[in-house]
Amino acid sequence: MGDATETGSLEVDLAATVSAAAYDEAVARTRDIDLFCSSSHWIAPAHAAFHASCATRIRALDHGFLALAAGRSEGLGRYLAPLEAMWGLACPVIGEDARKVGTEAARYLLSERHTWDVLWLGGIARQSELFSTLVRELKRDVTLRVGPTTVRYRASLEGGFDGWLGRRSALFRKRIRQAMRSVEFAGIRFEWLGPTLARDADGAALFERIHAVETRSWKGQEGTGFVTGDMRAFYAAMVPRLVAAGALRVLFAKRGDEDVAVCFGGVFEGTYRGLQNSFDDRFRDLSLGNVMQGETIRRLGHEGIALYDLGSEMDYKQRFAEEAFETMTLLGVRGR
Repeated sequence: MGDATETGSLEVDLAATVSAAAYDEAVARTRDIDLFCSSSHWIAPAHAAFHASCATRIRALDHGFLALAAGRSEGLGRYLAPLEAMWGLACPVIGEDARKVGTEAARYLLSERHTWDVLWLGGIARQSELFSTLVRELKRDVTLRVGPTTVRYRASLEGGFDGWLGRRSALFRKRIRQAMRSVEFAGIRFEWLGPTLARDADGAALFERIHAVETRSWKGQEGTGFVTGDMRAFYAAMVPRLVAAGALRVLFAKRGDEDVAVCFGGVFEGTYRGLQNSFDDRFRDLSLGNVMQGETIRRLGHEGIALYDLGSEMDYKQRFAEEAFETMTLLGVRGR
């Protein structure tokens, strides 16, 4: 059995021998999970922004990792939850062999059940071997319930932009082509910061440039989105991290020297995970949101990215995607 460590960040070594890079390598080999949102690129900024008061319990197992945070609330008592429990996207049980790592994680949690009252394991596919293993092992001493589900929409980028567009409806194709022509006619050009973006580029300054567009969007004007607070802190931490990993992709739309729209996301294991798409509200009549998605897909296709994960369920995303990927939360209550 591996060793446990408590820390506030995945940036330090786990058990003094395992790095965040090793953790992400294990994530890449784990099946039936949301890879990007289970990686350190997502969970470390999420923990710092949303759950910093919770001490992390990251355990290096013989067959993978268990990454949880320990907290306490008046309603739940002592609880263990993923490092990102905001949306339930991250899976905290990581390893190539789901049966072995699931068994190992469950037995460790049972051995530590005197330290928690409620267990919250998110990001698990209901039909996966990991789910069945955790249920089989935990149900001996824990009352289990199925918690909330989370759906993401995903688009295949096979065939690049033309292949993706060919899988859309005729009406969709017509409208996005019209919007692209309108944007070109309006004198708007694009700037793509892709895999050639230097890893030592100033990620903090780049985030501020992205954030400036968000403040002029309708979300920014209403004080929502990632203008302020925890959401701002989340992306402010994530963008420099992705730059340093060579994983950030950003598309800016510009009129003259002014940024009027931005679409950005992260690449992990052949998948682009969209993060935010914002445009200056003065240009709402140009359908810049759809155009930015299309232009991003064009460039991702040139790079050979296979899949575009548009993120959590929203109606408009169905028009861009072919499939939905759903995970659920397994809730455990100590005692029977």
